[in-house]
Amino acid sequence: MTDRRTFLRGAGALAVVASLPAAVRASSANPRVLVDWHAHFVTHAEISFLRQRQSAPRVFDGADGVSLMENLDTASFAGGKPSPFSASSIAARLHHMDQLGIGRQLLTHTVALGFDATLPLEQLRPLFRAVNDELASVVKRYPDRFFAVAALPAADPQWAAQELRRAHTELGLIGGSLPLNAFATLESARTLAPLFAAAQKLGSHFFIHRAPASALLPGQPPVLIPRDTEYARWSIISNGHLANGAITLGLTDFLDPYPDVSVEVIMLGGFLPYLIDTLVPAAHKAGVTDPLARLRRLYLDPGPYSRNGEWVKLAIDKLGADRILFGTDYGVGGGDRGDSAAGLATLDQVLTPAQRQQIYIDNSRQLLARKGIKV
Repeated sequence: MTDRRTFLRGAGALAVVASLPAAVRASSANPRVLVDWHAHFVTHAEISFLRQRQSAPRVFDGADGVSLMENLDTASFAGGKPSPFSASSIAARLHHMDQLGIGRQLLTHTVALGFDATLPLEQLRPLFRAVNDELASVVKRYPDRFFAVAALPAADPQWAAQELRRAHTELGLIGGSLPLNAFATLESARTLAPLFAAAQKLGSHFFIHRAPASALLPGQPPVLIPRDTEYARWSIISNGHLANGAITLGLTDFLDPYPDVSVEVIMLGGFLPYLIDTLVPAAHKAGVTDPLARLRRLYLDPGPYSRNGEWVKLAIDKLGADRILFGTDYGVGGGDRGDSAAGLATLDQVLTPAQRQQIYIDNSRQLLARKGIKV
């Protein structure tokens, strides 16, 4: 199993996409891929906020003048050494999308940074409001290239519900983003009922990203920082968290009152595809009539696992191609960082033509149509 930051398919994958003729790569008017549902956007609001902080999480200039982010250890990641972090370049993003024939991106703030767990609510509320205003300005400027979901705090569902309504009615956003560990247990998920009740009325889309949630939520996993073979143990922790959150969302009754809310879990739900053959018979024994149908309420996007063809194929085999949204994890770290080429090249190789049509085009079109959005 390979860590999301280090797993690369090599220069060959990049060359495959780079060598595609312009007609194949297509334009935004006739894209190869309708929507990349997993793309991060670093706002100027975040940079300004983090530069004012004297302790992690914070942004500062390194000795060479490069803007760096210092983060904290959480249940989902080790803070590690400060890494490059800057406001996202819209020009570089659009150029990259055009080169690959990606029509649109769903923009999200970088949920994985863990602000939900590391910043107090009195700081999160104004920060997330400013982030959402900036995301909305990008969508307004490029309405044919971007959608966006609002940054929302899991520990204040009442305020989050108000912000979600503002996101839909004033900002032109299509939903919200939340940290995965908010769904670590059903008890924790149920604290979000006011937010999901608002989302049901609005027909929201939720982007659920691997990340720690506030300690104010019950049932949060402990902070266990591996002291050996971190490259392997963090993968186990991450994919376990992902599967656990997907099980809360898919197999419990939490989503039952919210049929008009679409839910997207990143990175294929971690270990979830590998567990289906164990979970389904176990669920039957527990009296669950159709566990697979319950899990199929979720959408999964591969994100960085788009470079792992076997994992994607397994998810399709176990849950169906109609539950997979194209997503690449573009834009981590902001600036001009991000490359969707390797993932797209891998998917081109492992998917059948029918699966490519469904995952690249049809699933996005159908999901958006249910929200009254024609693309």
